[in-house]
Amino acid sequence: MNTMNTYVALIADASGRYCHVYGVAEDWSDYVDQLEELGCEVVEDQTDDYDIQDLGTIDDELGVIPITKLVMYTDFIPLIPCLK
Repeated sequence: MNTMNTYVALIADASGRYCHVYGVAEDWSDYVDQLEELGCEVVEDQTDDYDIQDLGTIDDELGVIPITKLVMYTDFIPLIPCLK
């Protein structure tokens, strides 16, 4: 059985705006893959800077939002993958 963990990432969108987002994955590399598939530029792992138990209850106070909220309810601009 695989354990899911909560991670916080500092990400940027195509306009260069930064945001802290959180989500769940088996490990950090899986979470990075999820974020990159959504068009995020992953800057760094910020998980150790937050109390994971507070995420989802006081997001606005913490300045961290779930990735679904970023994609669905903000003006986030996804990166367009380079074509080779």
